[in-house]
Amino acid sequence: MSLLTVPRTTGIHGRKWSQYESSELSVRYAILSDIHSNLPALEAVQDRLASEGIDRVICLGDTVGYGAFPNECCDTVRSLDPVIVRGNHDYAAIEPGAERWFTPAASKCVLWTREQLTEENRQYLLGLEPFAAVEGAHICHGALFDSDYYTTTPREAAGSFRVMTEPLCFFGHTHYAEWFTESAPEGMPVQHPMADGGTLETIPGRRYMINPGAVGQPRDGNSQAAYAVWDTELRTVSLQRVAYNIKAAQEKMEMAELPWNMAARLTMGV
Repeated sequence: MSLLTVPRTTGIHGRKWSQYESSELSVRYAILSDIHSNLPALEAVQDRLASEGIDRVICLGDTVGYGAFPNECCDTVRSLDPVIVRGNHDYAAIEPGAERWFTPAASKCVLWTREQLTEENRQYLLGLEPFAAVEGAHICHGALFDSDYYTTTPREAAGSFRVMTEPLCFFGHTHYAEWFTESAPEGMPVQHPMADGGTLETIPGRRYMINPGAVGQPRDGNSQAAYAVWDTELRTVSLQRVAYNIKAAQEKMEMAELPWNMAARLTMGV
């Protein structure tokens, strides 16, 4: 039985988004972001989640891009029936010309991915919206006012806090595992880097922006795949890391003749 229903509505600044409402009082969500066509990392996270008692998956975008397993990762994500939003690489993979906004190496990955995608997976990415909401949480790729915006500092996070109507916002895009806590309506948010993982116990009346980090291309100095678990009953969000077969991901990228610097950075988590 599906835990969530999916009516369509209009979101922040009139943008179209998806609204999901839980049909259960307590739900444990797995929060995944920036998988970036890295199947070994995604499978390692799946294996870990098998013992976590997860009810539903939330995906914050960029299922594809950089890595050499775009269809395998799309197929896996689709099988999870997630609450999902579109990332900038998801969009570029289906929108000719969008690669011009990327670095030369990233652009080459975009063009390769576009050629590899099955029509079924292309249509899946085409149907994604940039924003969504689960009861109690906003979901976006970069920021609530711009899905492509990089939220890396308290000042940048403040823009999303200004338009938040839920106590939580889950976002990705930067590939850094961390959270921001609203200190006061007038003050700057407080930033909490969590590259090695950690658990946030949310307080009623406070608001939080939470980045689970990247499954497939971490950039916070920790090469392990990152994800989070949100427990709505305990009011906790746990940021976690899991080791995966980096060499397997790199070898597949080398076989696909993708830029080596994109593969090499996986070893360093940068």
